[in-house]
Amino acid sequence: MGAGSFVGRVGGLAVALGIGAAVVAGAGVAVADEGGSADSASGSAQTSTSSPASTSTASETTPAKQAADTSDDEKPDAGTRPARTRHKLFDKPAKTAKADKAEKAAKAEETEKAPKAEADEPAAAPDTVAAPEAAVETPAVVEKLAVVTEPAVVTEPVAAEEDEPAPPVRATATLFHRLTAAKADTDDDPALPALASLVMSVVTAGREATNETPTSVGDLTTTSRPDGYPIPTGVTVEEVHPPLLWLQNIPVVGTFIVTPIVSALHAIPLVGDFLQPIIGFPIDHFAPPGAPQAKSYRVTSFDGTEIFVNFMPSLVYDENGQAPTVLDGPGLGLPGPTTLNLRYDSLLPHDVIGIGLLREQGYNVVSWDPRGEWRSGGRMQLQSPDFEGRDISSIISWLATRPDVALDGVNDPKIGMVGASYGGGIQLASAVYDHRIDAIVPTIAWNSLTDVLFPREAVRSGWATLLSSVLVLTLSRPNERILPAAIRGILFGTVDPADVDLLNDRGYADRIGLITTPTLLFQGTVDTLFTLDQADANAKALIAAGTTTKVVWYCGGHGACVSTRNDGQVVIDRTLAWLDHYVKDDPDALTGPQFEWTDQNGQWYSSDTYPVATTGTPLTGERTDPKTIPFVPFIGGSGPQPRVIFSGLLGIVLGLPSAAPALNAVNLEVPAATEVTHIVGAPELTLTYSGTGTAKHVYAQIVDDKTHLVLGNQATPIPVTLDGQTHTVTYSLEQVAHTLQPGQTVTVQIVTSTIDFLNFYSWGRINVEGMSVSLPTLAANAVQETVAA
Repeated sequence: MGAGSFVGRVGGLAVALGIGAAVVAGAGVAVADEGGSADSASGSAQTSTSSPASTSTASETTPAKQAADTSDDEKPDAGTRPARTRHKLFDKPAKTAKADKAEKAAKAEETEKAPKAEADEPAAAPDTVAAPEAAVETPAVVEKLAVVTEPAVVTEPVAAEEDEPAPPVRATATLFHRLTAAKADTDDDPALPALASLVMSVVTAGREATNETPTSVGDLTTTSRPDGYPIPTGVTVEEVHPPLLWLQNIPVVGTFIVTPIVSALHAIPLVGDFLQPIIGFPIDHFAPPGAPQAKSYRVTSFDGTEIFVNFMPSLVYDENGQAPTVLDGPGLGLPGPTTLNLRYDSLLPHDVIGIGLLREQGYNVVSWDPRGEWRSGGRMQLQSPDFEGRDISSIISWLATRPDVALDGVNDPKIGMVGASYGGGIQLASAVYDHRIDAIVPTIAWNSLTDVLFPREAVRSGWATLLSSVLVLTLSRPNERILPAAIRGILFGTVDPADVDLLNDRGYADRIGLITTPTLLFQGTVDTLFTLDQADANAKALIAAGTTTKVVWYCGGHGACVSTRNDGQVVIDRTLAWLDHYVKDDPDALTGPQFEWTDQNGQWYSSDTYPVATTGTPLTGERTDPKTIPFVPFIGGSGPQPRVIFSGLLGIVLGLPSAAPALNAVNLEVPAATEVTHIVGAPELTLTYSGTGTAKHVYAQIVDDKTHLVLGNQATPIPVTLDGQTHTVTYSLEQVAHTLQPGQTVTVQIVTSTIDFLNFYSWGRINVEGMSVSLPTLAANAVQETVAA
């Protein structure tokens, strides 16, 4: 990709982050080569295939097929794709780090011994390509391509005493020529709507055209698990040589002038990430010969899509010159982070641990551009286990061949994952099927995108507008149906059932129970996109499946922390402890209680169990005095919250959809607390109403009468039927974490318009005839105050 394309993307992202709430103007989608890389870096390229020593490439390859498009648009038949059912949840004993490793080793041994499926009798995920279906894109399972290579060096494992285990056998990488597969034009996706704007036309024209064909993925098969895809081996890897990297090798000038400039650029949040493919990483000119250097690569995934990957070596290695590795996923619309020495995340410093600190603590760090974004090829599929999750599996298999990566076993590196938002979702998507991952730390991730974007069939228009703007302005290449569905929902409040099916198909909500990786869930108490309910659903599914799980609610996420200050220390401390315990197998790294949370004052509390038992007497209130209010968009409604302007530029953008006290509302003041009361969980509202009009929802929120802030900045949609008849409904509200002092009160508001669900198609009036609320509280003995960090 040329420098001009990067300037365009950087400018576009700046607009997205600066304007924030710009309305998406069109439904066009940039058309690109889905199979190849989105760019072509200058300079020579080195290509290799990473092949475990225990696997014979010649004996396991089959002839290549020359037909199907391998770019994300194929759908295997029912026999080739892992079953998509809601798995029964069952109880298992809690795992320790050693127990997790032992279970993983046992599973690996079983699969090593398992007979390999024949080509004409596919197992759960065989290596065959089925005919595509037009309705919903599903992943292709690519047939293995014939590869001619030099014989791989096979190293037999050496027996060792129990107290001195031998190091794992390392896979040997064998160089070979890049293979290409013919790509057929078999895109059967529905045509885009006629609506297309000038903006989107410019976006389409701005994409760099390429005729590059997909690269071979080599030999894909070890043994197929009945509950997932084959673990990839023989992954094709190509080193990327940035066109300006040579400047750092100029004698004297490169060492003392150019490299310091490159280092300074990489220290500026986002700037170094954008420029990385052009300027490269800063070279460590004083490192010992042969010492690992930060470099970028293209890793070919299961369907030929090239993923742009950055490897940043640890600053601390063991006696074998190895270190465990952490994968650091970027947020939506962002390239993989490359800030080598920053101890905090460049964009979300209070939400995610930084690359520099991870390297200081003895971890290699790997980042990447997700599928369909920036320098990676293919189309974005919203962190699907069937697409992006398998991309991560290919990266992990490549890492297993590197001499500087510590291993648990053959083709099984010591691996953890961190990342927020889009970088949190990929962790859950990857861990569904790839059980080589030792620990994940999903921060402000989701359970179901359908529930996030269309909760109770309301359209979360505020966030839908922001996210769509980011995709458009960064020239992302999502699945063709994603942007039209978002725009239709924003403008008209409707969504096609087929688009809902697409979101569900791409999601992992019904597969969370397959995850066995120890999971630390961070979720923001003021997150108005991925609310506490999303982490709650993930946690309950993981715990029910017997997966080691910890939950932390902190003030942050997709929102503005206006009532207190979050310095990020708890996030960093708990993240390092989790990684050290489960990736490094350090028994001295204590992971703490199962549940920790902060209230609106920044005070931390904990419980040994999740969910915490709400055994206290609930606070209740009731209103029987009828009141009628009109449906009026925006005026007198909830939000925006003016205090977000004190949260910095990013806080303003993320805080735009925050709720605020409304004037056009029906109020219910809950009786004052008589003692210190902890409200933790989901309040329950019962509403009796009648009315007429076109509106389908009202919104409920709870206001702290002392601070005049809405609890968690949250407004919850309540479905209504305005047919003139009286109806009574009961719904739970968004979960909150709030502490009331004696004498303090809160007020429940029913409003007809809120900034996060703003629309101009809801009209009419509603008569609230009565309402009651129950706020869950904790018994005093169920709460422990904890030290933040």
